[in-house]
Amino acid sequence: MSQTQPSAKGTLVLGVVVAARRHREKGRISEQQLEVRLSGPALSLIDQKILIAAWYPVDAFCELMDLNWELGGHRDPNFMRREGERSADRLFDTGIYPQLKFAEEEATKVQSRDDLVRQARLISSITGSLYNFLQIDVRMGDREERPLQIVYENAAPFSEALRFSTEGFMNQVNKRQKSVRRWTSERPRPDRVVFEMSVPVRLKG
Repeated sequence: MSQTQPSAKGTLVLGVVVAARRHREKGRISEQQLEVRLSGPALSLIDQKILIAAWYPVDAFCELMDLNWELGGHRDPNFMRREGERSADRLFDTGIYPQLKFAEEEATKVQSRDDLVRQARLISSITGSLYNFLQIDVRMGDREERPLQIVYENAAPFSEALRFSTEGFMNQVNKRQKSVRRWTSERPRPDRVVFEMSVPVRLKG
C-alpha cells in the first residue's frame, strides 16, 4: 500500500478487522448490511490477510473502527478507551516497540518536567510509526498550570473513535508506569487533536 495517502500500520488495522469478522460471525451485522454500510476499500479489508508491517488507507481503517464502536460499544467513548487499553497491553506483550518497555523501566527516574516531556516524546514516537500523516508536537501548555500536551496536527483523518482509543492507549501506558495521572483530549479544530495531562507540582522545569 502506498504511503502517499494517509495510512495506518497493519499493527492497528488487524485489530479492527478481527472485530468486524467477529461481529459478522455473531450475527450482529449481515454481509449485505456490511456491503451497504462500508466503502469498497473498507469492505475488502475484512477478508484480507492483514500484514502488520504494511500500510492501509486510514479512511478504511476508521470506517471499521467506527463499525466496532457502534456494534460493540453503542458509541460509548469509554468502550473505545478500553479498546485502546487492550491495544497498549498487546503492544507491551509483543515487544515490537522497545520504547514501551524502556518508558516503563524509566518511569521512576522522572525528576523534572523536562524528563516528563522527553518520556512523552518517546511514547509519541510509537504513534508516529503507526500513522504516516500526523505531525506530532510534545510541549508544556501555556496556561498557568502548565499541563503536558501532545498535539496532533494534520489530524483531519484521525477520527473521534481513534481519539478516544488513543486516550485509553496512553492512559494504559501510564498505568504500566505506576502513574495515577490520566490523559484527556479535545479537538479544538478539525485538523488538530490535543491530548493533555496535569503535571505534579514537584516536577519543576
